[in-house]
Amino acid sequence: MPKVILKYKKMTPSAMAPHQAHPDDTGFDLYADQTVYFAPFETKRISLGISIQLTKGYSAEVRPRSGMSLRTPLKCILGTVDPGYRGEIMAIFVNLSNRPNQINKGDKVCQLVIRRDASVQSIECDKLNDSDRGSNGFGSTGRN
Repeated sequence: MPKVILKYKKMTPSAMAPHQAHPDDTGFDLYADQTVYFAPFETKRISLGISIQLTKGYSAEVRPRSGMSLRTPLKCILGTVDPGYRGEIMAIFVNLSNRPNQINKGDKVCQLVIRRDASVQSIECDKLNDSDRGSNGFGSTGRN
């Protein structure tokens, strides 16, 4: 499999580079480029201080870190970075606690995973093939 190159640019002098802890890791660790305070149940964007350039046919996902998800009430919401986007990468976090919380500048907060995309075209149809997964839109057969 050919190696994909992730080009990145620091948007601020204090931004930290995406980092793979081990050569076989799927994701790159990403770091907060600001300290952010969260009120109870508040949702905010976190600056990561970098922008990226992806090879055509690839996209990136900003994903939660499992350790942070387990240890704190601050949860990263999955996000997608399209190949043509050149702005700063941000992460969205929600505080699921009734207490204030914070993310500190320099904290390892999420992962960036590069994925290969298929070229897809959508076509409206009058009928779809039958499936044993149901047809009510919720993956259920509608039977009790």
